[in-house]
Amino acid sequence: MNSKRFSTFLFVLLLTISGASCSDDSTGDNSTEFCSSLRILSSPNSTLTNLTFDDPKLVNQTIADLLALTSQAPSNISEETYAVVSLYEDILSKLVSVSPSQRTAELRNFQNQLDGVTTAARALELYGETECDLVFISPFDSRTTPVPSEDRE
Repeated sequence: MNSKRFSTFLFVLLLTISGASCSDDSTGDNSTEFCSSLRILSSPNSTLTNLTFDDPKLVNQTIADLLALTSQAPSNISEETYAVVSLYEDILSKLVSVSPSQRTAELRNFQNQLDGVTTAARALELYGETECDLVFISPFDSRTTPVPSEDRE
């Protein structure tokens, strides 16, 4: 996988979401709070969306936001959320600690782990769509341009 595609996959793996409000269906124990945090984390102004590895403070805030998401995950998605967030935390911590010229090589070192978390990422994506009424632009979608979401009430 080339470095640009890998970097894009990494970012989209967790969240590239545009969304409406969460549903009030409480199929999980913390679904409303989790959905709200998921929506905030994926917003255009979030730390994740505006992440730069040259700003350790921003990376640390992003990690804190991701860990908070994990702590809010309903029981029916908690393992998957933990798997995705844990790997993302490891990647972010590593990338902020190396020079810009080393980041692509370091990302490649996570390839097997990224492949292993694909199922969890898909489950998290599905949960966001079905329980939180979010629309994901999936890294698993073969289309090159996102499909506009329908207006939601």
